[in-house]
Amino acid sequence: MASFLSLKKNYDSLIAAVLGLMAILLFTHYGGIGISPDSIMYTSVARNMNAGKWLLGYDNKPMILFPVLYPMFLGAIVFISRQDVIIFAPVLNGILFAVVVYLSGCIMQRFTYTSRLYKSLILLIIILCPCLTDVYSMLWSETLFILWVILFFIFMYRYLQNSSIKNLLLISCIAALSCITRYAGVTLIGTGALLILCFAMLTWRNKIFHLVLFGYLSISLLAINLVRNQLSSGLLTGQRQKGIVSLHDNIQYFGAVLSDWLPFASFTKSISFLLGLLFLTAVLATFVYRIFKQTRYSSFENIATTFFLVFGWFMVISATVSRYEPINARLLSPLFISFIWFSTQSVPRIVKFISNKTIKISFAFVMTSLAIVLLFQHYAVDKITYKSEAEGGIGGYTEDDWKASQTLHYLQKDSSFFNPVIPVFSNSNHAVYFYTGQSVFSLPERVHTNKVISLFATPTFKLIWFNTEENFDLLNLNELKQKKSLIPIKTFNDGSLFLCTSDTSLLNKK
Repeated sequence: MASFLSLKKNYDSLIAAVLGLMAILLFTHYGGIGISPDSIMYTSVARNMNAGKWLLGYDNKPMILFPVLYPMFLGAIVFISRQDVIIFAPVLNGILFAVVVYLSGCIMQRFTYTSRLYKSLILLIIILCPCLTDVYSMLWSETLFILWVILFFIFMYRYLQNSSIKNLLLISCIAALSCITRYAGVTLIGTGALLILCFAMLTWRNKIFHLVLFGYLSISLLAINLVRNQLSSGLLTGQRQKGIVSLHDNIQYFGAVLSDWLPFASFTKSISFLLGLLFLTAVLATFVYRIFKQTRYSSFENIATTFFLVFGWFMVISATVSRYEPINARLLSPLFISFIWFSTQSVPRIVKFISNKTIKISFAFVMTSLAIVLLFQHYAVDKITYKSEAEGGIGGYTEDDWKASQTLHYLQKDSSFFNPVIPVFSNSNHAVYFYTGQSVFSLPERVHTNKVISLFATPTFKLIWFNTEENFDLLNLNELKQKKSLIPIKTFNDGSLFLCTSDTSLLNKK
């Protein structure tokens, strides 16, 4: 391992890691780390852990929708540093990104065919990729999950070189930790199981033993997490809706993301379905070929290819059977490094085996030019993003618009609005918690009819309404007015406070 991480052999990786750290600090220097609803859940759990409340979210309910490790990781750093999550998050994410970049460089140094030029260009592409800079500018669990993926590649490589129980235990532990960082960590279990099953150097007796042991250990922490969820709420992973997007459309969304990761994105975006299908089938064909030939089967390239295969198909299938946000760059961010390796891994080998000097130089020039085009393409997107964030903050609850909210300023000063006798609802309860520390209920989504019925059955409640972009899943003001009388308490330029009631006596007093 010392030789693998050698600074002497990987000085270019170290330089790239420092650049990666600087990039994240640059993106977050104006308004701090980006905060989304997911981030607020992670933050609240980390804070509550240090306040003696075990794994409770901002709503004082057990965290079910997300696995437990990432907020526990944040909580541990809060305990050690004695600083709030939001304060240390930019540096933490910068360090995590730098480690991912450095380890990626170390891995490329061990590719079957590589070169300094190839390695340097790919590292620059990783650093400038808007997908990764966006993720590491936010307080999201992908920042830790991507690191687990890279570590899994490293220790899976060691296992395929030496299939000892020790190395098997290491990859099992990493897979187990990834599963309680993001539920998509099951893809590392699938990747490991597939590589072990098809590894010709193992006897079938050893394969079965290793598969059973790997499967049992790698799923153990997730199983404990799910049992805890079931006991806490009666649900394994929270309320999940059935998918409403077809497999065809999910492959198209998948291809649309990949098009942004390739040169000439404006062209490839127009053929996103064909592009998605091409890569999903190409990665499957490549893996099958390597199984039968056992050519470079134990290589880093093949390990990353197998992860691409499992993770890619997992995303398009899971998005078809279960409903969540459409496949986008954030959801596929753990795939980017594997994708760029899969797309380019043959380039150094082809250059090496071309005997004609003119053809060799011409091919190398074309490939380098494509890499430079992609770098400029990514840089152009990053430049626009940075300009926008330098003017108003990273998209989310740390944007200047939220910081300047008159509604939130009033609620910060007048805590009497949060009367424990009368429940309080909001169309953005995350923002209320983030800026006031008060826990309020979210307006229910229409599909959760039991919650909608319960809301309308509540005689009187208060409503904090923000004039933000409408969430079409939640009940809106017009729907509330059909069942309740909305009495204005305060009106601001960005929102309003209402008393929602069916009590006519309150209406008369008003």
